[in-house]
Amino acid sequence: MSRAHPGPGSGAASDDPAATEAGGTRVPRARWWRIGLLLFVVYTVAFADRQNISVAIPAMVKDLGLSATVTGVLLSAFFWGYVLTQVPGGALAARVGPRRVIVGTLLVWGVAAVATGLVTGYTELLVVRFVMGLAEGAVWPSFAVMFVNWYPDSERGRAINFSEMALPVSSIIMAPTAGWLISGWNWHVMFIVQGIPPLIAAAAFALWTADDPEQDRFITPAERRHIVENRSAGVEAGSFLEVMRSPVVWAFCLIYFLWITGLYSFGLWLPTLLTQLSHQGIGLVGVLSAAPFVLAAVGMYLNARSSDRSGRPRGWYVVIPLLLSGAALLLQHQLDPGLGGSLVLLIITGIGLYAAFGPFWAWSLEHIPRNHAGMGMGLINLCGNLGGIVGPIAVGAAVTGGEVASGFYILGYFLLAGGVCAIILHLARRATG
Repeated sequence: MSRAHPGPGSGAASDDPAATEAGGTRVPRARWWRIGLLLFVVYTVAFADRQNISVAIPAMVKDLGLSATVTGVLLSAFFWGYVLTQVPGGALAARVGPRRVIVGTLLVWGVAAVATGLVTGYTELLVVRFVMGLAEGAVWPSFAVMFVNWYPDSERGRAINFSEMALPVSSIIMAPTAGWLISGWNWHVMFIVQGIPPLIAAAAFALWTADDPEQDRFITPAERRHIVENRSAGVEAGSFLEVMRSPVVWAFCLIYFLWITGLYSFGLWLPTLLTQLSHQGIGLVGVLSAAPFVLAAVGMYLNARSSDRSGRPRGWYVVIPLLLSGAALLLQHQLDPGLGGSLVLLIITGIGLYAAFGPFWAWSLEHIPRNHAGMGMGLINLCGNLGGIVGPIAVGAAVTGGEVASGFYILGYFLLAGGVCAIILHLARRATG
């Protein structure tokens, strides 16, 4: 698979969302304020519903009498379904259009999210979380098709990052809200209330989006022309077999697996860790759990912006955050700095975990044919989210004496390994040109 055009940050096309046409006329920005905003909203409610069980799990453990190992299995159940629909979801989005797939998945996972609050047995919870994972698994591959259809090369890192900003933002909103609902009512009410937004988002997405700017009834001719003339991905066309045979794509899969093993487990176990460190109630723990994600959102914006505009290879914008997060997590374990020091190091971990998202996906898209962007990103996301199964179980199995801190630190080794693999890939790509 050869590169057809210079990548983002090369100085070609526009390097700012407020692009201008040849005559100096500013191009409208519906691709940001309508399409981008709706993608952000969809991913925000998706990630909130995926992660809110982390705030509820201390109460659920008490109500259901769960051990640490069994709790790890429950926390990973979502990802059993999530990994199954990655590549099929990308294929379906390419065939029927990403808009239909996203709307359909919103409806299914909204119903499953509400059902999480209605069931009371451990087995039923596993089934509901699995179904929610099946639905959400098709979302990110569908987003990939939206990214290559709606954004020029030089904007794609920030466009992807705009959607990925939902990860820390959803935690900032979700954790305190979930803590308030649980402390004021119970975890059943929390799941029901936070399961309603996907149903609303489905209606909004159906009304105000289109699969491609050439089909969109709201966009101006100037913006449509700007997108279509500048949106080539790094590889213009190719077969999915080429994607499957590419060692570079499989390297991205490995990096993402190691990274996501740390990332999702960090979010899922964090409230329990802070509960044990602070000895406080669920309301305050919900607020403390949001703290690492506040600065993570800032880090994501700055790193993606620099990646798009600097002209430097994107690999470094992935390597440095992963190494930073892994080192901070291991230091938190080795130093045992108490609640205040732990919170500082956990915030640094959060910044590193999330800052690499925009550059990583823009980097990987440079090596995936545009006509297989959905399936290619689905393949990488599938492999990465196997870490969502491995991580929670690994931490739960490593916990001794019921203290999460005794097993939490092992995530740092996964993150450091991901950073090292990213260095190797970056240097190998530079050596081959």
